[in-house]
Amino acid sequence: MPSDFGIDRIATARLVGRRPEPNDAAAFARILTDARVAEEAWPEHLRTADRAREMLKDMIAHWERWGFGPWTVLLDGEVIGYDGLRHADVAGRPAIELMWFLDADHWGQGYATEMAREALRVAFEVLELDRVVAETVDVNHASRAVMEKLGMAHVDTVMHAGLPHVVYALRR
Repeated sequence: MPSDFGIDRIATARLVGRRPEPNDAAAFARILTDARVAEEAWPEHLRTADRAREMLKDMIAHWERWGFGPWTVLLDGEVIGYDGLRHADVAGRPAIELMWFLDADHWGQGYATEMAREALRVAFEVLELDRVVAETVDVNHASRAVMEKLGMAHVDTVMHAGLPHVVYALRR
């Protein structure tokens, strides 16, 4: 059992991040299956309610194993997505990945960047990591913009889930 890092709940000026809970499943399914998500950014066959439940289960298990993971993001008490850190295989190598996905109703308001900045603070100041990566399909300009606002640099282009992805990284 990992040590308690005291990061079960974080907050920014506008948002709260908390450990994911099983009762987040309906909100995750609603957010993930939203028809406004572009097919080329995340193919519809990968964005099902079953997949959302599986992702949530994996996030909860990650927290239980490692003592950190993606947070469920809340705005005024409402679940609007997830944002945080996880162990992952990125470009064929083990890494700590910064990831996020927000409800389409809340795109373009800086929430992904705001929470990702807090996740990076936790990564470098609390977990004392040396490097964090993030990846997205190469056509996801919004996520790439978030990565660049965070100071991350493009380091690789890879195939993931059958689609070309760009990999960005940031060192402490």
